[in-house]
Amino acid sequence: MIKKYNDFILESVSEFHFNFNYDGFMSIYNTKIVPKIGEVKEVKNFMLNDVLTKREEENFNQYKQKLKDYRDDFSDSILSLDRFYRSSFSRLAGSNQNPDEDFDEIQKMLNKVGFTLDVIGKLFNPVVSTFLYNQDFKHFVSNGLDDRSGYIDMYLYKLNEKLNLNTTVWLGGEGWGYALEEQPEEEYVIKYSYGYHKTPYGKLFLDQMGISKEEFITTTYQYLRDSFRESLYPNIMSDLKKMVQTGYSSTLGDIFMPEDFDDFVTLDDDRFIISYVEMCNDFNDITDNKYENIADPDWFKETILKSMSIFSGINIQDTGEELIFND
Repeated sequence: MIKKYNDFILESVSEFHFNFNYDGFMSIYNTKIVPKIGEVKEVKNFMLNDVLTKREEENFNQYKQKLKDYRDDFSDSILSLDRFYRSSFSRLAGSNQNPDEDFDEIQKMLNKVGFTLDVIGKLFNPVVSTFLYNQDFKHFVSNGLDDRSGYIDMYLYKLNEKLNLNTTVWLGGEGWGYALEEQPEEEYVIKYSYGYHKTPYGKLFLDQMGISKEEFITTTYQYLRDSFRESLYPNIMSDLKKMVQTGYSSTLGDIFMPEDFDDFVTLDDDRFIISYVEMCNDFNDITDNKYENIADPDWFKETILKSMSIFSGINIQDTGEELIFND
C-alpha cells in the first residue's frame, strides 16, 4: 500500500504551473477575445483569426493544450484511485460507510497530487470547456469514469454537487439507476433487502432518484404484497401437494385465494408481519385437519422463510405466532 501511495504522489502536478497556464488562458480570453466578439458560447472554425495576432493565438493554443493535458492527468488520477478504493456501489449501499467522509478522504488524496477543488473548478470553467471542443464535465465523466467503482461514482457525484457542474452522475452506473424504474418489482425488494432506506450510500441513491425513504418503503411493501400473492401461496401449495396424496390436488388448489392474503399479513410503516400460525389454522380448518401432522405451524414458518430468503440480511423476529420483518 505504501508503494502504491508513493507512486500515486509521484504523479503529482504543480498547482503553481497550472495556475500560470490557466491565468494566461483566461487573460487572453478576457482582454483580447471578449472585447471584440463578446462572450464565446461556441467555438467556430477560424473565429480567432481576425481577433488575435499570430503570436497571441499561438500562446492561447499552448495554454489550451496545457489545460487539456491537466484534464487528462486529472482523469488518470481518478482512475488511479482504484488502487486504494475498490468496491461496487451495491456493496457500499449495504454498508454503514459515510459518503461525505469518503469524499473528503479521496479529495485529500487528490490534493496531494495538485488537484484541489480550486484547480478542478477552474478545469471545468465553462469557458475552458467551450474551447476544449465543448467537452464539459458530463463528457469528462462519460469518457471511461462512469463504470469504474462505487467510490469513484460517489466522488464524481459529490464533486458535481460541490462545484455546481450541472451534470447527472449516476451512482452505480446509468443503467443501474434506471433499473429501479424499469424493473421496479425486483429492484425495490432487492434494494430494500440491502438496506438502501437506512444506509448513507443507499439514501444517497434514493435522493438521486427523487424517492423519499417513506415512498421507498411504501412502494417496496406494495411489491411484496404482489410478490406474496404470486409466489408465496403457490410455493406453499406446491410443497403441500408433494407431501400429501396426489388425489387431493384438486382440493388443495382452491384453499388459498389471493384475496385471503390480507388476512395473514400486516404492513406497517417500517415492518411487515406474517401470521403463520393463523395461516396454518385457516388451512387446517378448511381441510378438516386432514394434514395437521404435515402442515403444522413450524412447517408454514420454514416455508415462508425459504420464500423470503432474500431478506436474510435484515432483522426477522419470531414471536411463536408471527414473523416480523423490520429494519
